[in-house]
Amino acid sequence: VYLAFIAALLCVPFLGNMVSDIFRDNLPKMLALLVPATLMFGFGIYDDFRGASAPQKVIVQTIAAAMIFAAGFRIENISSPFGGYWHLPVWVSFVLTALWVVGITNAFNLIDGIDGLAAGASVFALLSILVFSVAQENPEISLLAVVLIGAVLGFLRFNFNPATIFLGDSGSLFLGFMAAALSLAGSQKGSTIVAIAIPLVSFGLPVTEAGLSLVRRFLSGQSLLAGDRGHIHHKLLQHGLTQR
Repeated sequence: VYLAFIAALLCVPFLGNMVSDIFRDNLPKMLALLVPATLMFGFGIYDDFRGASAPQKVIVQTIAAAMIFAAGFRIENISSPFGGYWHLPVWVSFVLTALWVVGITNAFNLIDGIDGLAAGASVFALLSILVFSVAQENPEISLLAVVLIGAVLGFLRFNFNPATIFLGDSGSLFLGFMAAALSLAGSQKGSTIVAIAIPLVSFGLPVTEAGLSLVRRFLSGQSLLAGDRGHIHHKLLQHGLTQR
């Protein structure tokens, strides 16, 4: 997924059309997203081969969140239902941004338990980000979203049950981070709360799964970030449903 995504983006400057111009004009902005995404992918490879602890994951994810925060992709305004908006202090803005990035990244990592689930859920989330970015006239975010959707769909064909290839932590962490980061980047020309609320609907499964897992582990006295077989997809399999 990562290599197909990067390879397709590297071809864009040679198209010789308006898309190429958009790519060149917005290259610094896109690099500000791609560099921390590459960090997340690289850490995922380490996790796949060596195994990373939960605190290590959170630390690296927070560093990646800080990188996009420094680039200006952040939750800094919250719309008021009575009109206007509230401007958040910088520290509150950083905390909310980090929580969003770390939460969504881990949510996609959590649901990567059966064939095609994490990749399929990411396609729906990225499609919502794509539609919103087009509506907000945010072409560089639309470009990143549509190229990533294509990379995931190409992968999903072989990841659908019975799968012959798998995301691993490198793939699920990369896709989760990109979904979180693109939703933030796509909000820069509109209301942050609306920009996040729209993909949040398509993030429904991973967000619900993450929330239920944390509550379940807290009530049972388990480590909050330790793995178990109490996820929604595990329960459905136990009730006789097939992976498909």
